[in-house]
Amino acid sequence: MPRITHDPIPDVCPDFLSDAYLAVRTAFAATQGFTPEAVAATLSATWEAAHLTQVTAWEAQCLADHEAEHERQEEEDENTRRIALQEAREEAAEKKAREKKKPKLAPFADDVAIPDEVQLRPSQFALHKLEAFEYVELWYFTKDGCQEARRSQRAVANDAYGITTDGPSDLMALKPVASFKASARAIPDEDLTWQQMSTGKNCLLASMDRVGWPQRHLLSLALFFHKLDCSPWRDRKNGDRILLLYQARARQDWHEALRATDGDAFNISLINEAVIRTISDEIWDDRRANAM
Repeated sequence: MPRITHDPIPDVCPDFLSDAYLAVRTAFAATQGFTPEAVAATLSATWEAAHLTQVTAWEAQCLADHEAEHERQEEEDENTRRIALQEAREEAAEKKAREKKKPKLAPFADDVAIPDEVQLRPSQFALHKLEAFEYVELWYFTKDGCQEARRSQRAVANDAYGITTDGPSDLMALKPVASFKASARAIPDEDLTWQQMSTGKNCLLASMDRVGWPQRHLLSLALFFHKLDCSPWRDRKNGDRILLLYQARARQDWHEALRATDGDAFNISLINEAVIRTISDEIWDDRRANAM
């Protein structure tokens, strides 16, 4: 049905008794035998019936328009609510993500001062090595190594990044410069003093614990250092030198064995006296050779 564009409700029935309808009344009267008054009444009744039909159609169209507008408004409101809910969820997710990335501050006790002994902090390079379960020189965990790390931290911005390869696939990745830059002042384990090894091992074990090394491995390494401290070889001439060389070789071999995938690694806490005697012979051979 074509859409009605005119509101018929205000329309008024014409005056069919007026001179404007004289010709119509005369024609009807001549053909139908009606009086002019009867013709006017018939025309008025016909108009009223047609007008009522038009008004009924108009009101039905207005009701349909109202219902359609109501449905459209409800759909628009629902879409608005859905969009608002989605935006609220996204905003909450973004806020949660920001909260996760935001640095956390631990509470502090009002009546507790700084500890009597300031904790040694090794370099990010050394910690990164430990996190990857790789061997790293014990020097990085000595007092000298930690002081060097603090000086280097001031010279290199924390957000400075460099390109390096990572993992067995040698994929290139961006990492903080401090996490893969070795110190030019690092001393090999075999060249450390006994004092440096003794102090460095404590920081090493604490750092390994912080980065998530298994307790079984930590206990084995701690027992290894304890046995070296108590070894009767320390009472011999060049004993500390012999044990320092043994520590350097044993610990490096242990790390390599732990990262291998072709079998179980050895227990580093089991001291191999045969290896110690071999190292002792090497040192004495070098001394005799140098004395010639």
